[in-house]
Amino acid sequence: MKETKDEVIGILMKKMDPRRDEIFADIGCYTGKVSIEASKYFKKVYSVDIDKEAVKNVEKIKSENMEVFYMRGEDFLRKYNYDKVFIGGTKNYDQMLNVASKKAKKIIANVARLETASNIVKKMREVGIFEEMLLINISKSYELAGEIAFRTLNPIFMVIGSKRC
Repeated sequence: MKETKDEVIGILMKKMDPRRDEIFADIGCYTGKVSIEASKYFKKVYSVDIDKEAVKNVEKIKSENMEVFYMRGEDFLRKYNYDKVFIGGTKNYDQMLNVASKKAKKIIANVARLETASNIVKKMREVGIFEEMLLINISKSYELAGEIAFRTLNPIFMVIGSKRC
């Protein structure tokens, strides 16, 4: 697993359109980077992962308005209330979207594989929430023979769904 890049988190937060009175769920929180950034904008942040090490590490760095859960994403989504959801892990996204689409105002999933992104779009359409998909390509500079060159990072598909108000 790889962590969400800072630049992608910036785009994610803009697209998430956070409100100070809302609750954010970070499903598949891994390093906690998304949760930490979200905690600056949301009233409450839930960080959820099935990896014990990830949960232990996020517990150490969490901010005051964060709660960390060691449980499956779909179980968390059934049990708790939230306004906006970020899905960073792709296991069981079908079940997670079924549940979250009934409760969340906005759901964003980041994935690295085209087929997975396509399946998430299909599922979001099925539950009536698909809004758009972004393909995010980021290149970072490095020095090469005294000049600047760019190294491309893996592209990310950001699939966005929201309830039509």
